[in-house]
Amino acid sequence: MRSSSSKPLPLRLSISRLSRLSSAKARSDRRGADAYMAGVGEMPAQIFLPLWEKRDAASEAAARELLSAETSQYQYQVGARNVETVSPDNWTHDQALLDRAGHDRAHLNLLEDYKTNVALYDSWHQAFPTHRPKTLIVWGKNDPFFVPAGAEAYLADLPDARLVWLDAGHFVLDENAATVAAEIKKSFAG
Repeated sequence: MRSSSSKPLPLRLSISRLSRLSSAKARSDRRGADAYMAGVGEMPAQIFLPLWEKRDAASEAAARELLSAETSQYQYQVGARNVETVSPDNWTHDQALLDRAGHDRAHLNLLEDYKTNVALYDSWHQAFPTHRPKTLIVWGKNDPFFVPAGAEAYLADLPDARLVWLDAGHFVLDENAATVAAEIKKSFAG
């Protein structure tokens, strides 16, 4: 099940132990982590910001759009290098999970809770240059949810980081798993 709202968890855990961290990776997909508001695209910002400011019927209605079948399909297809190779099983499976009774409420809670990650961004930005872990940033250059500015923002705090742009949308690994694996080996093996 996708849950972009919980993806910074590994980053949150890493930051809390940054002095012991020797390497890090960031991806623009659901399994990666954004640490900069500059990386949040216009559409998600229009949904998240009102929800974070005041959770009410109007902000929940807008956020529920993220849980729709249309948005599930859109997330997989937008920016994909070759839309024809993206399996409909991806969004069909996600939607089946999203449509379970009560799941919309749980997901809305996660979306609202994401603001607790944003509240930590400044401390993360201070920690990055202090500890300077070896960092690989793999980013889908066509991702409208986590836009290229988010990848570039890492470089301000981690100038030695390696940034790899991929011709991909939101789900970088779906079309680029072998490439990402090779980049990880290239950056961190040996």
